[in-house]
Amino acid sequence: MPNTNIDELLAASINSGGLSQEQIAQILHFKIFGNRSGFLHLQGLPIGHIPATPTSREALAKPDDASEMCLLQATALLGQAIGYPQESNGAIINNFFPHQAHSKAASSDSYDTELDLHTENAFHAVLPDYLLLLCLRQDPLGEAITYVTSIDAMLEHLSNDDVAYFFNQKYNFLSDYSATSKNCRLDINKHQSVLYGDPDSPYFRFDPQFMVAPAPEAQAMLNHLNNIAWAVKQPVKLSTGDLLVIDNRKTAHARSPFTALLDGSDRWIQRTFAITGQHYYTEMLGKNQRVYDLVAEL
Repeated sequence: MPNTNIDELLAASINSGGLSQEQIAQILHFKIFGNRSGFLHLQGLPIGHIPATPTSREALAKPDDASEMCLLQATALLGQAIGYPQESNGAIINNFFPHQAHSKAASSDSYDTELDLHTENAFHAVLPDYLLLLCLRQDPLGEAITYVTSIDAMLEHLSNDDVAYFFNQKYNFLSDYSATSKNCRLDINKHQSVLYGDPDSPYFRFDPQFMVAPAPEAQAMLNHLNNIAWAVKQPVKLSTGDLLVIDNRKTAHARSPFTALLDGSDRWIQRTFAITGQHYYTEMLGKNQRVYDLVAEL
């Protein structure tokens, strides 16, 4: 979907996105109060007519914009919808479906490769506050599982010394920004702690595949944390019309491998990002924008 139309579609979605009053209330309650799991799973959203799942970006065509409006309405309740150049060339709504060419890649367009636990864009100074996944079509065999792990659940398995360690120890978070490919490991000198914010209810950034420990002890602690993260994960199986809202500052998420038939019946997910502090980012960067290029520091 061209970004030139996104403001018009966003404005229309606010009044006509199709969310029920109960669904709107659930999203607002999650935004204000959160929960221990770090995510909200809604079902039965109005997504309109969904054509056959495309098998390539070039084949992506979707005349009915009901799902886009529903997703944008949910996103607007949480904050400002934004994009990143390395994510679908800055598109505000990202479409993910199996690509045979990407089958072995660690990307959202893969299918027979597990995506490891990660906080979305953990290296970026403009970190998404929320990540929204809208399921247009479940995978034919129902194998795909999204896993979400939250720091609130992990804290029950961390000692006070562990918490203090992850508040103070800095790891080098690598960037995947590249003009030519995804999942590059680019050193942007982004050294930051895993835990931050309120020690009694911390925020959490985590991406072991893109984190470099400064010493063997730090790597051992990271491995320890990763084991706990997987131990307390919660599985979510998305069916057609399901919306998963993830608090990106409280969680990391992953996805299991699944079977793709590449015949129009495959899994199709739409995704958006939301931030709550756009005024702050505008002040710090001196520019009001919806698509954020690489920002290492503010």
